[in-house]
Amino acid sequence: MQRILPETDLEKKLMSLGAPFIEENQVLDELFQVVGSDLVDGAELAPETREQILDEIGEYFFRLDMNYGPEIKLDCLGILEEFWGVSDRESCQKTLENIRTQGHRTKFNVLRSALPSDGSIDAVSMEKFRQIFRFDLEEDQELQMSDADYSKLALWVQRTNKYLKEPGILAWDASRYIHLVRLSFVAGHLSDIQAWSEILKLAPIVEGRFDNWMDFSQSFLIGRTFWSGADDPRVKAICEKLLGHPASPWQFISWS
Repeated sequence: MQRILPETDLEKKLMSLGAPFIEENQVLDELFQVVGSDLVDGAELAPETREQILDEIGEYFFRLDMNYGPEIKLDCLGILEEFWGVSDRESCQKTLENIRTQGHRTKFNVLRSALPSDGSIDAVSMEKFRQIFRFDLEEDQELQMSDADYSKLALWVQRTNKYLKEPGILAWDASRYIHLVRLSFVAGHLSDIQAWSEILKLAPIVEGRFDNWMDFSQSFLIGRTFWSGADDPRVKAICEKLLGHPASPWQFISWS
């Protein structure tokens, strides 16, 4: 019998990292219809009530299969192939390893380190930034970026120093890692045992790296913007909802 739900607090916490991708389907309000009567504003929950609510939250946010049936397997296969370059177990595990060891945070950190910390950008730093940005692109990749575009990007990266702590955009990598495991499980590339094993490999990378979910959210949003090249108000609204919604897993799972 497959194990779809987490069994430990650590597994619940790790699954909560992928909450922004789950809330894309706007499940929090539906969840509130189930548990809202127990969430009296300002009232402390009894331990047994809290556990019951967490169990209900798990049905929406902690499940490996995202609470969908086998009918989405073909969709997951297509998403993995088109957007992740994942077509089988081997390519899945290779991609997961890449996110664990490098992810998008590595390039982002190198780009940040190329820029002066005092807010200025001289010509030498700008050229170093440009070379770093281009160095791992495929030869046939065409980048329609002007000098002004590079300057705008460099200034944005430099400004993120105000908002990011030491982990940088680790939250973005961690969240998409959990999402990739879920997609791969539903697609059949990973068994449940393999999926939980891959998830637990993320624990030593994220443990102790964030003070709270606000820090995690900021890290996620900046990473998401770095990846996409633009702010997405919809994604920002999702994170804000997860931070403030009374039925959010982020209200029940602590970083401490």
